[in-house]
Amino acid sequence: MQQTTSPPPRKLDLGTKLYYGFGSVAVGIKNNGYSYFVLFVYSQVLGLPGWMAGLALNIALVFDAILDPLVGYLSDRWRSRWGRRHPFLYASAIPISFMYFFLWNPPAGLTHLQLFFYLLLLSMVIRAAITCYETPSASLGPELSGDYVERSALLSYRYFFGWFGGLTTYNLVWFWFAPGHVDTAYPDGRLNPETWTVYGLVASILMFIAILTTAIGTHRHIPYLIQPPPARKFDARKLFGELKQTLLSNRSYLYLFVSGMVAAVAAGIETAFSIYFDSYFWELTTREMLIRGCCIYVSPIIGLAIVPYFTERLGKKATVISVWAFQTVFTVAPFMLRLIGWFPENHSPWLLPVLCAHVIVNVSLIILVGATLSSMVFDLVEDIQRETGRREEGLLFSARSFADKAVTGLGITIAGAILSIIQFPERAAPGAIPDATLAKLALYYTPLALGFYLIAVLLVRGYTLTRSDHEKNLSVVATAAAKT
Repeated sequence: MQQTTSPPPRKLDLGTKLYYGFGSVAVGIKNNGYSYFVLFVYSQVLGLPGWMAGLALNIALVFDAILDPLVGYLSDRWRSRWGRRHPFLYASAIPISFMYFFLWNPPAGLTHLQLFFYLLLLSMVIRAAITCYETPSASLGPELSGDYVERSALLSYRYFFGWFGGLTTYNLVWFWFAPGHVDTAYPDGRLNPETWTVYGLVASILMFIAILTTAIGTHRHIPYLIQPPPARKFDARKLFGELKQTLLSNRSYLYLFVSGMVAAVAAGIETAFSIYFDSYFWELTTREMLIRGCCIYVSPIIGLAIVPYFTERLGKKATVISVWAFQTVFTVAPFMLRLIGWFPENHSPWLLPVLCAHVIVNVSLIILVGATLSSMVFDLVEDIQRETGRREEGLLFSARSFADKAVTGLGITIAGAILSIIQFPERAAPGAIPDATLAKLALYYTPLALGFYLIAVLLVRGYTLTRSDHEKNLSVVATAAAKT
């Protein structure tokens, strides 16, 4: 096996980009399910009190966050004939797909406490399995190419397929809820438990296919990927010393780390409320949700095109700060405009077209920001390698993921608490919620999302690595490798 210690600054063929990105279908499905559906299904469909569902999801997130650095550390040092990353990819496919199916199919007749522990245990297993796939999979990116713009382009494919997978299962839900597909005992298919069984089955199959596609499709690159350092005797003190040095020695990484934590709180609140806003605040029908969901397919295509364009012309830091600040305000604009009476009323013929246009632009900007931020972390791999002498993509990604997951749980908990504070009814039908309650929901959400996201944007200013710095780092790392 060819030994390498730094990635080539090369252009990648289309097949590699497609295979690398396609595995994110599984991550997109999981993220979409947990962000938009789990809290709703367990509280509104299965009857679990909102605070109990939020608590279970929060505990599972904290468990997953603690596991993240361990998986990252192990995948950086794993030695096998299949390299560092691929054993984790292959091993995670079956556990992820099986457990995700059972998440949406709890046994009948469970008490609230039993349902709480069922949700908690299944979520812990699913998130652990996804971590064993997602962290090694993402860590392949910096190894495939060291080129400044190519890394952004590579990530645009990952975000494209992540959104594509999440959108597909999201839209299948609303297609299944369409007239003729639901039990007559449930005029609103969103409240039919059997429909979520179908969702779980389709989603789990797609996740299995996506993971194996990435593992098999990138398998041919194994001989050319970066190899782990020689195996050594376990030394806990040295291990924690290296962890501290890797994660705390780089100022730019620390700023991105904290920025991610702050943004994750807002994201947890935003995604937990999403289906509540769609169902109750805007009173969208399942058909209208399907139409708007289909419109979002345009956004990953736009993202695929604009990510390398903005990276090349503005640079990564300037792109993130300018676009993210605008997108943050743009996200909450419909709620602010509705509260002051400057937005189309529910059931107006203008409401759906305006919401469709808004979501296309918003998701396109989210993809641009997310892919560029991840690419900025990619570039820090060599910067930190130059400082520490160790190449630890998995640890860097997992530590950032640790922060995101730990505080996203806080966001979900805050969302559950808000539902209780405003006394949002359980098993409520769209159109039956008092206007005052819906106004309170928007008034809690808007300043919280706006405040947390803007703080996260300001923290990105602390990132100092430039394109020229990155290219110098590649040269230094390559020169050091040539001397060993």
